[in-house]
Amino acid sequence: RTMPIESLAPVVAQWLKDNGLSRYGDEAFFAHVVDTTRTRYATLLDFSTKGRAYFSDDFEIEPQAFEKLNVPGARELLHELADRLEVQNEFTEASVEATLRKLAEEHGVKAGVLINASRAALTGQSVGPSAFAVFVCIGRERTINRLRRV
Repeated sequence: RTMPIESLAPVVAQWLKDNGLSRYGDEAFFAHVVDTTRTRYATLLDFSTKGRAYFSDDFEIEPQAFEKLNVPGARELLHELADRLEVQNEFTEASVEATLRKLAEEHGVKAGVLINASRAALTGQSVGPSAFAVFVCIGRERTINRLRRV
């Protein structure tokens, strides 16, 4: 957790490769993902297990996270969120947050419903780094695909 990111990122990249996973994006983007997620992990194994969704589209959805997807209307709103994110010029934590909150307001639902459901769709987990950081770490294309497939 305290290792400099410049030292940790290559070690994580090799660990992922050795375990049949691959990094997403260029070196700077990968380092950002590792730096954002590492506070949740105690060992390298955690990157390929708890962090699997950041490096593979093949991950399981935990039962607690699955409940968040089953809130009435959540899946439909995630599909609409994907449509909106696809046409946005910007894909940053701030722009994603603004889009999500506007969508929630328009539909009269609490933003937390969308935040929790999106985290479940994107990572298969009910907890993790900042929800909007998760969007950026997953990347625009993969985010849109995952929101649409739930």
